[in-house]
Amino acid sequence: MTEQIRLRIDSRLADEAHVVCREIGITPTAAVSMFFSQMVRKVAWTEWQSAQLALEEYGVTLAQATSAEDSALAEIASARKAGRLRTFTGKL
Repeated sequence: MTEQIRLRIDSRLADEAHVVCREIGITPTAAVSMFFSQMVRKVAWTEWQSAQLALEEYGVTLAQATSAEDSALAEIASARKAGRLRTFTGKL
């Protein structure tokens, strides 16, 4: 499945990009697809790396971190329901 995307970029940049694409034997569509793929992989890798560093810092497994998150969210929901949760106003 594909999707058509319309983009506005500087015309000089577009012309230079078309020249580069011709030189390396790919279409501009292929170049944009490769860029998008790399961008998605980079973000996914960065998020994974960040999560791994946090887990290592606290010395827990992903399952333990997920369980702690679930417990904290349940505690917050319970406190909110019981009226024990206050909105932080910025003043201590």
